[in-house]
Amino acid sequence: MATLRKKTKIVLTGAPSSGKSTTLQALQKHFGDKVVLVPESAVVLLSGGFPAPSHTDNEQIRAFQKAILSVQENLEDIFSRKSSAPTMILDRAKLDGAGFWPPGPEDYFKNFGVDYQHELNSYDHVLFMELPKPEHFGGLAQTRFHNYEQSLQSEKALEQVWGKHKSFTKIQAEADLNKKIDHVIHVIENLIK
Repeated sequence: MATLRKKTKIVLTGAPSSGKSTTLQALQKHFGDKVVLVPESAVVLLSGGFPAPSHTDNEQIRAFQKAILSVQENLEDIFSRKSSAPTMILDRAKLDGAGFWPPGPEDYFKNFGVDYQHELNSYDHVLFMELPKPEHFGGLAQTRFHNYEQSLQSEKALEQVWGKHKSFTKIQAEADLNKKIDHVIHVIENLIK
């Protein structure tokens, strides 16, 4: 069993279809066992059969967010214990739920008992991947249920929430996703030297 020494924690965040999942695959190839990658909780749930909530039913969204929070917390704990890699890269974290909660971030923190400042301080760095322009938007992937306008709304809320982090880096949109991925790799290399 891996020891529980402190890991450098980097959150990769951004709206749906901003390129996070593809970037994580590239990070795994590039960094190998130097990093441990924590998958997005929502994708874990949706690909495991959890139904996607309706965008017009806050009770469905509430149930989904509660499940995400539980899975997120436990994924972080298990990956911390399983891996001896000094760096953990997370595809989203608890604060991301605020970007998908219709009443807004403040209501999300109150309703789900999320301590904003504590969560913000739980991570060393945040890389925010900007949503591509509409003509480069990836559309609806199998485990996604957001159109461009919904993704844009989430992006604004996510940037509002994460933008206050002491080590926040915005990764600009690129027509070529590979350029964006190269930028992320370069930033992470500098962060974990």
